[in-house]
Amino acid sequence: MHHFARRRWINATISVALVALVALWVRFVESSLGRSAYHTGWLLLAMLVALASYSLRKRLPVLPLGRSAIWLQAHLYIAFASVGIFLLHIQFRWPNGILESILACVFAATIISGLVGLYWTRTIPKKLAKVGEEVLYEEIPRLRVILRDRAQNMVLATVRTSGEATLGEYYEQRLRSYFARPRGWRYRLRPSSDVRKALMADLTEATRYFSDTERKSAEQLFSLVRRRDDLDYHDALQWRLKTWLFVHVALTYPLLLLALAHGWLAHLFAGGLS
Repeated sequence: MHHFARRRWINATISVALVALVALWVRFVESSLGRSAYHTGWLLLAMLVALASYSLRKRLPVLPLGRSAIWLQAHLYIAFASVGIFLLHIQFRWPNGILESILACVFAATIISGLVGLYWTRTIPKKLAKVGEEVLYEEIPRLRVILRDRAQNMVLATVRTSGEATLGEYYEQRLRSYFARPRGWRYRLRPSSDVRKALMADLTEATRYFSDTERKSAEQLFSLVRRRDDLDYHDALQWRLKTWLFVHVALTYPLLLLALAHGWLAHLFAGGLS
C-alpha cells in the first residue's frame, strides 16, 4: 500500500511539474511578444493522441506493448496534466469561436466522464465484492431465467404435494412479476434494496397463513428473492461501467477530430499552411 501511495505521489508531482514548466515557458514567450498558443496546442494534441492510444492498447492485448496497468497510470496522469495545458492554451478564457467552443465543451465532457469513470472503477468493484460471488454481465439474463424457473417449479410442486393453494396464490400476486421482469431504468440509475426488503417483510407476514409444507418452500423463496436482487444489483452497476466506457471512448474520437480541425484552421488563417 505504501508503494502505491508513493507511486501516486511521484506521478502527481511529475504532472504538476510539467504544467508548471509549461506555464513558465508560456509566460516567457508572451512577455517576449511571442505566441505560445501554437506550441501549447501541438503539445495538447500530442497528449490527446497519447490518451486515445490507451483504448487501442486495450484492444491489442497480445502485442508486447507493456503492462496495461502502466498504460492506465500514464493515461490518468497525462489526462490530469492535459487539463492544465488546456487552460494555458485558452489563457483561462472561454473561447469565442463556434468550433473552439464546441471543442472546449467536448474536452470538458471527456475529462468529466473520465473523472466519473475513475471514481466508479475504484468503488463499484468493491460494492460488487460485498454482494457475493462474481457474476459475468453477459450471463445475468440467463441466470434470471434459471431463478424464475426454479421459483415457479418449486411453487407448483408445493401446490401439488400439499394440496394447498395459498403459496401459489401469493406467488402469483406478489412474486411472479418480480422474477419475470427486469427492474427498469430507475433501478439501474439508482439501485436500492427497498423492493427486496418490502418483499421479504411481506413474505414473512404471509408465512403465518401457510401450511408447514408451504413454509418450507417459503424459506427457499427467501433465498431466491435475495439471489434475484443480487443479480439485479450486479446488472445495474456493471451496466453503469459499460455505459460509462462507451460514452468516454465515444467522446475521444470526436475530440481528436475537432482538435485536428482547430489546429489546421489556426495555421491556415495564420498563413502557416500553404
